[in-house]
Amino acid sequence: FTVREGDNVKAGQVLARIDPVEYQNRWEQAREQADAARAQLDIAQRQWDTNRALVDQGFIAKVALENSQASLQAAQSSYRAAVAGAEVARKALDDASLRAPFDGVVASRLAQAGERVAVDVKLLEVVDPNQLEVEVALSASDSVDVRVGQVAQLQVEDRPGVIQARIKRISPSAQAGTRSVLVFL
Repeated sequence: FTVREGDNVKAGQVLARIDPVEYQNRWEQAREQADAARAQLDIAQRQWDTNRALVDQGFIAKVALENSQASLQAAQSSYRAAVAGAEVARKALDDASLRAPFDGVVASRLAQAGERVAVDVKLLEVVDPNQLEVEVALSASDSVDVRVGQVAQLQVEDRPGVIQARIKRISPSAQAGTRSVLVFL
């Protein structure tokens, strides 16, 4: 990790890195396989060109050209597959660096350096302090008159004055147990 809670981050900034050695080796291996497949494709292309010229001159049978055509098509497919494999390996290497999706502040760090985590585990929470979303639970009867776009005034505990907010979304159903409707400002 390169950041802690409260740190300001810029979009694209590296926030954490996974040990890239394995990903680097896989990418290099895939790249070498793509180079080898390209060489095989070049050989198959030259063989097909030569056989086509020989068939046109009547020196070899047409079946030899058909065989070299099949070899050329197989080499083309192998090359495309090797290039695709190299791209997958390169993306995995790029994904070994966790980058900030936008300018913001690190709100929480949910793992520590050196800790082993699953692939889809949340590691960091980055928030945009210029955008605040508040979730308000209203009674079902109070929610009837609320509409998206309306302006609301929020009173924050231990803070003087009110904050103007606009209703962005309204949950279409009541919460189980409380029967309240969630309104997002």
